[in-house]
Amino acid sequence: MSCRFRSYATGAGNRYRWRRGDSSVAEAGFTVIELILVIVIIAILGAIAGPRFFNNSTFDERAYYDELVTSLRYAQKVAVASGCRVRVDITSTTYSLSQQSPQAGHCDPGDASFPVPVTLSTGEVMNGAAPVGITAAPAVTFVYEPLGRTNLGVNQVLSVGGHSLTIQAESGLVVTP
Repeated sequence: MSCRFRSYATGAGNRYRWRRGDSSVAEAGFTVIELILVIVIIAILGAIAGPRFFNNSTFDERAYYDELVTSLRYAQKVAVASGCRVRVDITSTTYSLSQQSPQAGHCDPGDASFPVPVTLSTGEVMNGAAPVGITAAPAVTFVYEPLGRTNLGVNQVLSVGGHSLTIQAESGLVVTP
């Protein structure tokens, strides 16, 4: 049985087809150079992209920043909606929100201890902790008044890693870039 080659022009160059039965002719396939090139490209991509899959500190930092911004905005809304003052405590690694104790269906204006934790509608307490290695600065404690403003004397800038936010003293607005 004889084998006849036919050349077919393709975009990748000429490829040969051969008929079955002739074992002296090898099949066309990838060359060693092509295989090595693919392996080198995969290795370069793995060296560049691989560490991103194992180091989530950038993502953790942004997530904690977003969580802190959301919590501050929620604290202001709770103060306005309930008519009770809300205290915000921010340390380098934690934050918590608390309210004054109720007295006859209203807030006790004489209560300076803020013993009631602010909760979501699901019952979850509004407080949080930064992931390992993530910090917020500076530590600050302030109060949202029932009109939404704060008791801060000047605008307060908070930083979480490379991200910053500003709490406007007069309006209580949380400004992010």
